[in-house]
Amino acid sequence: MIKLGYLFLSTFFFFLPGFWAVNAPSSGLVAYYSFNDCDAIDNTGNGSDGKLYGNPNCWCGIDEQGLLFDGIDDYIEFEGQVNKYFNTTDFTISFYFKSEQNSIFKQSLLSKRADCNEDFMLDIQLDQNNSEVFTDFHESPEKDYPFISPPFENKGWKHYALVRKGQRAFTYINGELIMKGMRCSGVDIFNGALLSFSNSPCIGAGGTRRFKGILDELRVYDRPLDQEEIGQLYNRYPVENATQDCFL
Repeated sequence: MIKLGYLFLSTFFFFLPGFWAVNAPSSGLVAYYSFNDCDAIDNTGNGSDGKLYGNPNCWCGIDEQGLLFDGIDDYIEFEGQVNKYFNTTDFTISFYFKSEQNSIFKQSLLSKRADCNEDFMLDIQLDQNNSEVFTDFHESPEKDYPFISPPFENKGWKHYALVRKGQRAFTYINGELIMKGMRCSGVDIFNGALLSFSNSPCIGAGGTRRFKGILDELRVYDRPLDQEEIGQLYNRYPVENATQDCFL
């Protein structure tokens, strides 16, 4: 009887969403934002908290709560140690997003960029017009990681990851490697700007708009995650299991 009861409970909990969730890689994790408390606190305790501007709302995320941006004046700036990992060293960025509008303009996602030029910068933008996540990764106009902007279907939740490993850069959508680029001498993107979301310096004059939609589960690592580890991140919260309509 005890064995039968244990088998029943094990089967029951196995099918509870997220109960047996795949563990996220923890080695090298320097900043993590779950947004479950409707703020941008760094859940690693490393002090790289984000500051909210405008009034991003609490909304259904890929897991529990996410932040909903209005596309007008909502954005985040991340302070602290997270900013020091964007230079010549390896890193991984991972986050989920869900757009709430169709736009002919690019929408600003994550950026580490001081000016709207092609010097020492990283700028990730949603380009629905060309059905891609435009990934601009430059030391100068002549020195960048080319061909790393992954195409995507313009519906529902997406998981995006960018990995820089030495002279190579890789982009993933929903756990799958999509694009990779190489630069023989590497690319230095060090600048004094804060890491931010929906706050590219190209907003307005550069033809970019703020993001309108939901952000969730943002992670920054100080090392390159391999393809298996990116798959582990994605398999925690596959997009087909996401709540598509918060009102429901």
